[in-house]
Amino acid sequence: MDLLLGLDVGTTATKAQLFDLEGNVIASATYPYGLITPREGWVEQDPEELWRAVVTTSRSVLGRIGRGDRVVALSQSSQAGTTIPVNADGTPTYNAISWMDQRGDAQARHIKERWGADFIYNTTGWTLQSGLPLQHIGWFRQNYPQEFLETRRFLFVNDFIMQQLTDRTFMNPSDASITQLMNVATGDWDERLLESVGITREQVSPMLPSGCAVGALTLAGSTATGLPQDVLMVNGAHDQYCAAVGTGVIRPGAVLLSCGTAWVILAVPESLEVGLRSGMAISCHAIEGRWGAIRSLGGVGASLEWFLDHIWTDRREQAKREALYDAVNRAAARSPPGASGLLFYPLAGGHLTTVGTRRGGFIRLTLSHSRADMARAVMEGIAFQLRWAMEEMRENGIHVSEFKMVGGAAESEVWPQIVADVTGIPVILPARRQAATRGAAILAGVGAGLFADAEAGFGAFRGKATHLMPVPENRNRYDDLFPVYRDIARFLAGRVRMQDE
Repeated sequence: MDLLLGLDVGTTATKAQLFDLEGNVIASATYPYGLITPREGWVEQDPEELWRAVVTTSRSVLGRIGRGDRVVALSQSSQAGTTIPVNADGTPTYNAISWMDQRGDAQARHIKERWGADFIYNTTGWTLQSGLPLQHIGWFRQNYPQEFLETRRFLFVNDFIMQQLTDRTFMNPSDASITQLMNVATGDWDERLLESVGITREQVSPMLPSGCAVGALTLAGSTATGLPQDVLMVNGAHDQYCAAVGTGVIRPGAVLLSCGTAWVILAVPESLEVGLRSGMAISCHAIEGRWGAIRSLGGVGASLEWFLDHIWTDRREQAKREALYDAVNRAAARSPPGASGLLFYPLAGGHLTTVGTRRGGFIRLTLSHSRADMARAVMEGIAFQLRWAMEEMRENGIHVSEFKMVGGAAESEVWPQIVADVTGIPVILPARRQAATRGAAILAGVGAGLFADAEAGFGAFRGKATHLMPVPENRNRYDDLFPVYRDIARFLAGRVRMQDE
């Protein structure tokens, strides 16, 4: 049986999954790792640990396949915006500087003074910030001049792992978009931005579209991972864009809703101009000739974890997290739409992060409200934040016709229906939820010639999805509540700003 290997080299773990050509998971393995935080605001990773994670997970899944099974190709979903300087033989000259790192404030100010924030956004698709490779490299040049001189190339997670496997390096446009060194309109490195941090085109990997074959593994790559040398390496994509491929978010209208600690929205704008007009983070899609628009609702998903840890006090359920989630979902289902008038504003961000408030809480709480009402209000509050973002996206020309919902919230028996009812947008729950590794495997199949393109690969991998339509009476209730929710949010944001000032 022919198999495809999808790797997801993330921020806190690497996952490897083997799929057959119908998208069934044959074997899966995960290798967690930590972050290095030597100073406040600094976040690094050990590049060799990332490689060990790939080696370990690859060997683990290979150990669970049948004698007649054959791995045809592999591709990679990866974290983006993490910078890995290497010397002439590919050895790192410094730790990987994570996309979460914030040491580049001075470099960001310098870039703003030289080019202007509008130039950076319109050129790269991402707003100027302190924690992406444009700032990492400028900081490294200024603070580690000797190591900077010893560095021959600046790699990122995608091409660093590719180098270990094949001794070749290519970047893909979706990963490169998040370096702020690429021109999002041309899909190629921007000479002006490279020069501004003191490097040349020869110091970054050439660009190759996602889904294009790179080549076979080297003997060293094969020996380390246990994969046969004839396994084909295929260029991958940024993790969110691999997840988009894995859920079929390929054309305008379909929107990926990835629900973790942060809820991340990924839409496909009609054009680059529409995407930039939206003010969202714009990257090249894994599909050549298309773009993606990303918006994060911040750490809204942490609100439910806070509720479970500090409000839900059943000790018997606390002993097992899965049972706790089940209990909270059952309780939320018992509360009526609108949570008996109780409103909740998410903690750690949400829609109003852009105006400065990170405070949340329950509003209109009475003695008659139950834990069930509180549980439902948390879920509804996050869905209201999502609706608010969707309305702004639509006003700016982003077409939204359906959500492809993945992540923890998608496993709930009640939350996806709340999302559909609050937003008025149908929700599709993919039958197969391993979105990022699935997308990487689809790209591997495209590069190996097993699928005509990513859409054909998604069709082969699709499986039977669950479709949830908005319930009219529930939607009417939420239509009445949403203006109230929004007005209170604006009032609270203003009060918080005045108090902080």
